[in-house]
Amino acid sequence: MFQLTDASPASRQATTHEVERPARTLVDRVREAASNLGCASAWARAAGRHVLIGLESDDAFARVTPLGGTAYGLAFRTLAPDGESCALDELPSVLQSPRWEPVLLVDGLADVVEHALIAVDAVR
Repeated sequence: MFQLTDASPASRQATTHEVERPARTLVDRVREAASNLGCASAWARAAGRHVLIGLESDDAFARVTPLGGTAYGLAFRTLAPDGESCALDELPSVLQSPRWEPVLLVDGLADVVEHALIAVDAVR
């Protein structure tokens, strides 16, 4: 069946396809997940393929890593020898580069962000 129209092919195409929105970045999605949990003090920033999570002006305490598909890994910053989290410049010289524990949890993004924030009592 043929359909007659006065519209140009370009205008017909523009009306039949939705305008594509740019994909949200992983950082944006981590920020949104934290916000949805009611945690306004959390920040997120890209670090290579990872996203670091911190609170207010503190250093990052957690790292989210995309593993493929809808799976994300969660790792925490290595603690100082006394078991306390510490700023990078307070670590012994052998540990001056940021160190991360092995991936602790693999789950969906919202769950990984929630577990990261629960670990530091940012949400309950």
